[in-house]
Amino acid sequence: MKKPVKLTKSALNKHLKQMSRDELVELVKACYGASKDIEKFLAVKILGDEAVENLFHEYRKKIENEFFPERGHAKLRLQEAKKAISEFERLTGNVKYSLELKLIYVESGVSFTLTYGDIDERFYYSMESMYSDVIKTVNEDETAGLFDQYEDRIRAIVSNTMGIGWGFHHNLHDLYVQLRWI
Repeated sequence: MKKPVKLTKSALNKHLKQMSRDELVELVKACYGASKDIEKFLAVKILGDEAVENLFHEYRKKIENEFFPERGHAKLRLQEAKKAISEFERLTGNVKYSLELKLIYVESGVSFTLTYGDIDERFYYSMESMYSDVIKTVNEDETAGLFDQYEDRIRAIVSNTMGIGWGFHHNLHDLYVQLRWI
């Protein structure tokens, strides 16, 4: 059986170095038209902060719509909301806006619970996992700038969960006290 062919980074690099400028331009244009992800990625690389901000608003809406859609009932597809965060991170590499999306995810989950009542263990585990990512990101920031900017919201998530079941409040509080800046 023949082994499938895979393009490695070194083979790609070698091939790109052999291409003319015009061939490279055509290749990039073809990539742009081949995939929405590549289109977004190139927009970030070429247009910079403006494209990142536009993508942030697009992905924020995707997350919020899973919990509180403009019309109809919430689908509560947590995987879709988490996928939006992962895609945004992969396309932009922007730590601040990625943290913002993670906070929106957890805040939306808490609001959903407060609005509609207890959900299930899987739901709370997902919220706790994302909150843990928030704490980790803030702790990795050497300047404490992220902590200073988001401290109130990070704390509010914990205080807003008082009385929610499944040990949710307790688990979030345990994560909160791991912040190295408090």
